[in-house]
Amino acid sequence: MTDISTPEASIHTAAPPSMGRNARWLATAQLAKTLVQLVGLGVLSRLLSPADFGVMALATIVTNLAGLLRDMGTGPAIIRSRALTPTMVNSIFWLNVISGSVIALVIVLFSIPLARLFNSVSLSAVLCWLALTFPVMSLGAAHQALLERDSRFRTVARSDVLSYSCGMSSAVIAAYFGLGVKSLVIQAIVHSSLSSLQMFMASPWRPSWQCDIKEIRRIFGFSSNLVIYLNRNADSMIVGKLLGAVALGPYSLAFKIMLYPLQSIALVASKALYPVMSAHQTDPVALRGKYLQSVSFVALITAPLMGGLMALRVPFVAVALGAKWSGVAALLLWLAPVGFVQSVLSTAPAVFMVKGRTDWLLMLNFGMAMVHILCWLIGAHFGGLHGMAAAYLVATLISAPVYLALTAKLLDLRLSVLLGALQWQVVLGAGVFLAAYGVSRTLDLFALATLPHLLLAAALGAAYGLWHIHRFNPEQMSVLRRALHFT
Repeated sequence: MTDISTPEASIHTAAPPSMGRNARWLATAQLAKTLVQLVGLGVLSRLLSPADFGVMALATIVTNLAGLLRDMGTGPAIIRSRALTPTMVNSIFWLNVISGSVIALVIVLFSIPLARLFNSVSLSAVLCWLALTFPVMSLGAAHQALLERDSRFRTVARSDVLSYSCGMSSAVIAAYFGLGVKSLVIQAIVHSSLSSLQMFMASPWRPSWQCDIKEIRRIFGFSSNLVIYLNRNADSMIVGKLLGAVALGPYSLAFKIMLYPLQSIALVASKALYPVMSAHQTDPVALRGKYLQSVSFVALITAPLMGGLMALRVPFVAVALGAKWSGVAALLLWLAPVGFVQSVLSTAPAVFMVKGRTDWLLMLNFGMAMVHILCWLIGAHFGGLHGMAAAYLVATLISAPVYLALTAKLLDLRLSVLLGALQWQVVLGAGVFLAAYGVSRTLDLFALATLPHLLLAAALGAAYGLWHIHRFNPEQMSVLRRALHFT
């Protein structure tokens, strides 16, 4: 528990963080959220139009940038700081509140010009309502970072699942009563409000009026960079501007279906890894071991998941979304491997931050953002949505070796060792793809209904994956069992 008994007492962690325990609670939360999302999207896709999802995706482009500006890396600063004082936490809290309020005002002021830029009349109102989430989320940001610093991931996970589930439920109810894109706005507002409230109540720390400009200056050394934003959102800008909101709907939904589950797994690993690596930042051997353990586990989960969903993308989309979203299945053919590679790469920033080489990360992200944007523009011009998805895969395959090589260099690790920790998982993913695809094509001969076809092929593909792990890498099977065992 956090110690704040004296005005300038250092805030410390009561016990060394456990990556395994952290990851288990975060994984449980992400699994629950993924299930809620898949069920919720299955309902919303039948109640809302592609244009509704497209407008929300356009709004997300703006809110993602605003979120990056609001946070400024303050959470990692709290987690990593060795001598965290109440003054520093108070400074961060008020910085978040002020920046969140200012950004909300800016979004409202520019909502009409942005709606004109993307040729979407309804975008203006959506942005104005979404602006409310920024000051609301600011109230709980420092509290969540303190909980994560103390490795209270069970509390964070429980709060996250409850707020996300309530948000999705609110969206479904609103969509049922015909509110259209407003349903997705209601989801964001309910989610952010409940999340911030729960974080505030769960943390014992309470803000005061203490604030120090010097502490705020220290924070910016850990701040994220806007270049990351280009990598994550420029594709949606290109689709929205060149192809329109209606085309952006299926594209954004393909990401929600495929990349959210995969990247959620990586988020679990990276959030659990960062506090642990920070605690061992002076021990290079421990750093290498923790990172290899984390990246291997991410690949162990995401490779077979990617392979299975890639093989069964057509029946999956038919069951989960319905016939009007059939075009999403073709996009998943390209985006599935993108999700796998990005899930592996997402563990790398923790290494750059712990090693104090955020300058390298900045240059790397800038260079790769330029590569991605160039590929996306070419893909959109020559191939439309399918060209965009294919270009995303090409750009990801170009950037991945560079990310991995620099990460290995920071850890004083041979690149061949890092690649060796991933190669058998790639073989596993390919095996699951072939098994699930073969079963699916065989079932086509019996003309089964889509739902039993999907369930049977998925079950047999998963059975093959477990057999493959047990047969060729029993050590990883033990890791998987330990990950599912809560203590």
